[in-house]
Amino acid sequence: MKMGSLIKYYRTKLGMTQNSVAMGICSIPHLSKIENNNKEANSETIRLLLERLNINIQDVENSEQNIMRLLNDLQKQINYLENERVKETLDKLKEYEEIICFTESIYLYELYKLRYYVFVNEHKLAENQLRWLNAHRKNFSQHERYLHSYYYALVLITKGKYEEAATELNKILQIHPELGSLEGEFYYHFALIKGRLEEPSQAIIYGKKALQFYKDQFNFKRIVYTLISLALNYSRGKVFHEAIEIYEHLLRNVELLQQHQLLPAVYHNLGDLYQMKGEYENALIHFEKSASLMSKDSDHYLLCLYNLGITQFRVEQVEKSINTFSVLKAEAKLKKKLSFNLFATFYLYLVGEEKKKAMDFLEGRLIPYTANNEELKEMHQQFSYLLGEYYRQEKMFEKAMQFI
Repeated sequence: MKMGSLIKYYRTKLGMTQNSVAMGICSIPHLSKIENNNKEANSETIRLLLERLNINIQDVENSEQNIMRLLNDLQKQINYLENERVKETLDKLKEYEEIICFTESIYLYELYKLRYYVFVNEHKLAENQLRWLNAHRKNFSQHERYLHSYYYALVLITKGKYEEAATELNKILQIHPELGSLEGEFYYHFALIKGRLEEPSQAIIYGKKALQFYKDQFNFKRIVYTLISLALNYSRGKVFHEAIEIYEHLLRNVELLQQHQLLPAVYHNLGDLYQMKGEYENALIHFEKSASLMSKDSDHYLLCLYNLGITQFRVEQVEKSINTFSVLKAEAKLKKKLSFNLFATFYLYLVGEEKKKAMDFLEGRLIPYTANNEELKEMHQQFSYLLGEYYRQEKMFEKAMQFI
């Protein structure tokens, strides 16, 4: 605790002069040096100065201990995905904000606030918090620098900047090979990044490391999410039997784990897996289950509708496909999601047997849009190939070569 700064803060807040506070305790120059943290005062002098300001030193020390305890609780609760308790703990910490800035925990508190904003998807608040932290980075301890780099990588993930996020995490591994209590989270997010960068084998390696850490910690919620991540990357790596085994295990145990909210994601991922295998009837069954269970407020609802509509089209359920893409277009417009609005428009032309119109829209609107969006890189490749094949079939080979 920076007692000098604390004394100066409360003296100023109470409108007291240095003379009135120092009288009978120490000289004014001595108090000035204490307030500027230029002089180590003995504990008795500090106690008397605080008493003059009507502050109990024991209360100050208790507050400092409570702050440390709450910060530790906050980190654990985020690690164990205890969403409601995380909010309660942060609210309790905010009650100590008046004195946190005088403790050694000031930067740790501000770093954990950034982690909290990422945790609850408050992206604008996270950006503002990151700017504040960047301005104070020179004052961080080595551990705080590590946390700052890691949390910065998490912000990059939310922006879809996976290459940059991977660079940050690689730097951390080189400088801080011992990750401590954040080992599970670190490897989980590294697996997520590698999966997004289409490096499934690396994603599986990091996913297994995260899984082992969470098993050792008996962190059942994180185990479930890590298993889903592993299954996704087994699918991407075409190791379908491993992925199916994990999904079946999750479906068997979802009741025991009380994680019913994950059922739509598991069914959707299974649909995606069977679609990759070319088993479209099987894929359709799982996409339908996912869509029936998924909340319209879910971030993945639009993706589920998109995959359902495509699969219906593939199995020649034309009317159902048109209906699904119509719903997708309406929902995308409501949620202001331009990408899914464009996808739905294209498929409504295509499914509605307006192929020329669909391909003109693909070339003039959809492909240019996906080309400028890093997160839609895979979609861009798929749409480009589709357009190239169309021109090849039309014997417009020069045009086809631009897209294949």
